[in-house]
Amino acid sequence: MRATLSSVCPHDCPSQCALQVTVEAGRITDVAGDSRHPFTRGVICGKVHDYAERVYGPTRVLTPLRRVGPKGEGRFEPIGWDEAVDEIAHRWRRVIAQWGAEAILPFSYGGTLGLVQNRAGHSLFYALGASRLDRTICVSTAYAGWQGTLGTVTGNDSEQMVDSELIVLWGINASHTHINAMTLVKQARRRGAFVVCVDPYRTPTARLADWHLMPRPGTDGALALGVMHVLIGEGRVDQDYIQRATLGFTALAQHVKQYDPERVAAITGPSPIATGPPARHSSGSASGSPAMTTAA
Repeated sequence: MRATLSSVCPHDCPSQCALQVTVEAGRITDVAGDSRHPFTRGVICGKVHDYAERVYGPTRVLTPLRRVGPKGEGRFEPIGWDEAVDEIAHRWRRVIAQWGAEAILPFSYGGTLGLVQNRAGHSLFYALGASRLDRTICVSTAYAGWQGTLGTVTGNDSEQMVDSELIVLWGINASHTHINAMTLVKQARRRGAFVVCVDPYRTPTARLADWHLMPRPGTDGALALGVMHVLIGEGRVDQDYIQRATLGFTALAQHVKQYDPERVAAITGPSPIATGPPARHSSGSASGSPAMTTAA
């Protein structure tokens, strides 16, 4: 018997892609995107498309394993679930009796966990009185930078990109790591948006861009300063927003004066490599390149 069932990706990506899973005789035979979903539109990544290979893969761990040799040797033996639970409980009781419950630290984050699994163990560790992990082991630096510059927000509405005139993909290979956003980028490009990719590697995303800027690895900070030099020098910033929502702009404007395009070019490397025409619009007409590209 064959059936196609609606499902959702269990990974912790923001998109939570809608899936159509084909099942035959109780086994998954195919995983595809659900084109009926208004955001993901039937697009899924390669690892989820091949999910059945992971579910039924010969190397998948199906039982608890106990290490039987020194760490690093990779020697384990399978044990039963009851035995594994008993051994963990015995060790926890011993730790709690000697050092207290806070000596137990649940160390985890996200990865391939959805909303339910991501917090599945919290109640148990709270009941034990274990230490609480601040969970700063993944994106804390990015969050701190975002909050320090823009305040506490949940993020931009990526669907607004469709109406953009200029899209900059800076240090992100969106064709592989943010495929649903890339769907919107492609849609915007068809409507005339100019797409710039900033990456020291010629990624699949770079090949789809109108311009690919290839700074030397580790020098895109100088590129950012050069962009600010041009934007501020040419009066291309929103002064109302600057006055209303920022601090330290005067000092920043003074600092970036030293990062003129010539100095930045010496730091970042040669002129940008164009992977498309200098400018392209849906009407087919050409115009000058974006001002920001002069900083590379």
